[in-house]
Amino acid sequence: MNSTPRHGTKLSEGQYRLLVPTSTEDTPEDAERRLQTAAAIARKRGGGLVIACITKFARQTPLDAIPPDNRALEQAHEVTAAFVETAGEAGAPATGHIHLSHKESPSVLDAVEKYDCNGVLLTVEAGRSQRRRLLSGDTTEKVASRAECDVFVEKQSAEDTPIQQILLAVSGGPHSELATKTARAIASDVDARIDVVHFLDQNATPAEHEDGEQIIEAAKNTLFGDGQVETTLEQTDHVAKAIIDRSDEYDVTVLGSPTSGLLEQFVFGTVPDSVTQQSKNAVVMAQHDTGSTSVYDRWIAGDPIE
Repeated sequence: MNSTPRHGTKLSEGQYRLLVPTSTEDTPEDAERRLQTAAAIARKRGGGLVIACITKFARQTPLDAIPPDNRALEQAHEVTAAFVETAGEAGAPATGHIHLSHKESPSVLDAVEKYDCNGVLLTVEAGRSQRRRLLSGDTTEKVASRAECDVFVEKQSAEDTPIQQILLAVSGGPHSELATKTARAIASDVDARIDVVHFLDQNATPAEHEDGEQIIEAAKNTLFGDGQVETTLEQTDHVAKAIIDRSDEYDVTVLGSPTSGLLEQFVFGTVPDSVTQQSKNAVVMAQHDTGSTSVYDRWIAGDPIE
């Protein structure tokens, strides 16, 4: 992978960095909602965006032999500059880089490491036959399973409507805190309402009900002070259908990558087809780079990771 000079404003050392991969097939108009989501996440943490335009060439093309006047490279500069400008309009400082590559996923992973990014925002299309963007399901799968940072995966709504209501599905896993903070960031950005739901099995024990109440309470504590919050503890044997049915009433559904319980039905490694394929509206998945399963216990105990 080769990289070319930067666009935009240099982010300060130690400042939160969220990587937003893109390609020359994207336009700022197409990605406006994605940049709004990224900007909301970064702003809430006092950070900015790193735009990485992954410019792919045929395997047999030597990357270090590509001339500056190559049309694809010129187009990559145009797209990157436009993305940086759009990010600024969304309220987040941004720096842009161009990466010459033979494969997308290694380039995204290299960019995470090279620019010391705390997170990466990926996108997936609802229909597999409509993969116009850089990050297809396969690339997202590889990055999500290997990136040593937080991972956000967004499926955008078919219609660009204002975000007024957010459904937050929380589970008993270490990624729910990140999902909750993500919902809070999006809601704060547009003054939206958040409804929190946790699902239990139909045969849940009293202890599992108590755990569910703790999970709901932890989410409420994280969301406190950020608009209206409604909570629900619901029993079901089919959590996928339950979330999909509920999601139609909301503009965005936010949930964490599953590690245990009913939400294992959304296996993150295959890009959660059940929700992203069937939900009519936007979906954001959050996967926390925990390094340890103890993060969940510390969240429930009221000692969240910053």
